[in-house]
Amino acid sequence: MVPFVPESGFYKLYMSIPGCQNTNTCISRTSAKVTWLMNGKNSIVTTIKQHNLVDDEVEVLSGYVPASSQNFSSAIYVQLASDGTVDPQAATVEVVVDSFRLERITSYTNLNGVLQLHDDLTSDLQVNRPLYEPLSAGLPTGSQVYSATHGVSNDTNPEDTLFLGGQFFDSDQGYYSIAQYRDDKVTALSSAGLWGDVRAMAFVGASLYVGGSFNGTADFATALGNVGEYNTTDQKWYPMAGGVGGVVSTAVPYAPFGPRAVAFMGDFKSIYAGEADDLLELGVEGLAMWDALAGGWTNTPFLQGQPSMLYSDTWKDGQDSVAFAAGEFTAAAALEANGAVLLTPSQNIQAIDMMGYDLQPDTQGRFMVNAGLWYAKSNGSTPALVVGGRFSTLDGGANVARLQDGKWQQLGDIGGEVLTLNNAANLLFVGGVANVSAGFTGLTVLDMDKGREYNTQRLQGPDGDSTDVRVNRVAIRADTSMVVVGGNFTAAGGMLECPYICTLDINEGQWSPLATSALIGPVTDLLFTRDSLVVAGTFKNGTQPTRYLQRYDFSINVWSDIDGADRVPGPVTVLTAASDGTETTDGFYITGVSMDDASPYFFKYDGTTVVSPDFTIGAQSTINGVLEVPRSRIPSSVLGDSKSQTLSRRSDNPVIPAGYVLAISGDLFLPSGQRASNAFFYNNEWVPFLSTVQNDGSPGYVTSVFFEIPPTNVYQRQRLSVALVIIIAIAIALGITLLIVVVGLVYIYLRNRREAAATA
Repeated sequence: MVPFVPESGFYKLYMSIPGCQNTNTCISRTSAKVTWLMNGKNSIVTTIKQHNLVDDEVEVLSGYVPASSQNFSSAIYVQLASDGTVDPQAATVEVVVDSFRLERITSYTNLNGVLQLHDDLTSDLQVNRPLYEPLSAGLPTGSQVYSATHGVSNDTNPEDTLFLGGQFFDSDQGYYSIAQYRDDKVTALSSAGLWGDVRAMAFVGASLYVGGSFNGTADFATALGNVGEYNTTDQKWYPMAGGVGGVVSTAVPYAPFGPRAVAFMGDFKSIYAGEADDLLELGVEGLAMWDALAGGWTNTPFLQGQPSMLYSDTWKDGQDSVAFAAGEFTAAAALEANGAVLLTPSQNIQAIDMMGYDLQPDTQGRFMVNAGLWYAKSNGSTPALVVGGRFSTLDGGANVARLQDGKWQQLGDIGGEVLTLNNAANLLFVGGVANVSAGFTGLTVLDMDKGREYNTQRLQGPDGDSTDVRVNRVAIRADTSMVVVGGNFTAAGGMLECPYICTLDINEGQWSPLATSALIGPVTDLLFTRDSLVVAGTFKNGTQPTRYLQRYDFSINVWSDIDGADRVPGPVTVLTAASDGTETTDGFYITGVSMDDASPYFFKYDGTTVVSPDFTIGAQSTINGVLEVPRSRIPSSVLGDSKSQTLSRRSDNPVIPAGYVLAISGDLFLPSGQRASNAFFYNNEWVPFLSTVQNDGSPGYVTSVFFEIPPTNVYQRQRLSVALVIIIAIAIALGITLLIVVVGLVYIYLRNRREAAATA
């Protein structure tokens, strides 16, 4: 038989078999062998019994059949089955076929929201039936499934489980909106699932993160706000802070933020952070990021606009750290962070604070982070990140803050903009722009042990008050009790003339000048190099040439010029220590702005004279910082090194020590036409590394880059507490009194003895 197949596709073949009772042929009936030659190469064979008493139509075969053409048509062959059953009384045997019918397979009718697609394209599925089919045990009729994902059901059973989420329920099986499919059965999760619709799911580790439109578990035991965590190890539901304020449509593991980040997207404008009894509402634009390790909301990528799609390639534990976002954006960046971020050893950018507890603009809407340090009282003590600038904190602090447990906390209410931070033992020096009306006179010293200000005499300007005081830099001289302060001021304590630079003894709390200061002009930066202090600024003295660098030699207490400093074409803004590749030397890098065209310049003092490197950058650039960074700390993929260059670790630039590059920060217009906030300079080439944007989408800039380094060792005299001094004084007084009494008793004894001897 050669049927006409009008269209290629999957078909079922039915055979119509007349009943044997009416024709009295039951004894002679046997089984039929049916062969279906489907496409000229493949055929399928089956055996059909024909002992039906009444007329019947049975499904014989199913599979893919090409359309009939002049060159080929499928064919059906029927013959006696060699293994067919035959009645011993039959003289003859026969098979009977009334007709064959082909039925096109368009879809399964019992999918109920779920189908499984086989990806094994070499299997006989291509021949026998469609590559998709329903689950062995389906969901109830009318179920709508919005999300499906796979993962380990618990630690004791490593078999993969399919989790289904949507709009469905089965009260008999006890599941609502979410269920698990394993061992060909659909079963409930703990708490009977969720009360509402499940729209998205994502696995991270042993936890299933779920989003949608629901307010808690189906048994009302756990309150959830449209998102929730189901731990497959202990089989329990956990809230995600206070949830989100709207419907979640997408949930994906967000690979660029590491293996513990989950991104949620949907129609919501707020999320709720903090503890259940003290929730903090945060405004968002339909995108939220959960840190599964910290258990809290964290910073998201910066997308200026509404995202419509988010995808991250993490299927089957993929290692690709690429994510894709779609929407109407006017600006985008890898991470949204207010003022400070963490650069990991693998060169990844991470948020350092919990979302909702980050730095905020001040009361006038201004926001800037100018300085930072890892505060540590001494070597071995736990460091704490401290930043200063122009901002506020949620707990009422202003312009200086400490990071603790992922939250920025106040260190005091500094009334002016902070420009510099440094610490000597337990004393934190906070310098900046004076704002007398707000109680800030340019310098505040905080006793970190006692949590209060350390009493120091204030700095004054030319008019005798602190209105125009500005402290640009605080430097600590190692192994001494000396702190050097530089900026714009003329006196300290009202009586001591101390123009532009002054020293403070942390033991005595007294200000002192540095010999007879030759500085006439504000100090912009300070740097200690072995026995010398390098001072940068704009120093004018009558008709003499303006100087931008001076050096104070502590070994002879004399100010002197720096050889080659006359090459510096304008005010110095940044001084950075230089090394020879192994240890810090007398050399340093010099960055500033030319007086001729306001373009940036870059020099190095090599310990003998000021030298000019081969350095080209756009005239519009602003340089805020320079750091030496070992090339071994930077992946070759960032620098673009060939293998031989990476292994040699050599530099063609004599200014930069071998094995190092310079990390330069600010607002950089590179020779390639690119604009960066941080870039590496090596082998006379620029490699952009970090770009920043502001809230309005305009390019941003980096003001400071700093590392966690051991604190400068200082000499601090340990003072006894008042109570202990009183106790010691009382003890001494009692000791003296006791001594007087003993001496008196001895005297009386000796006198009486002499008198007794005289009368005898």
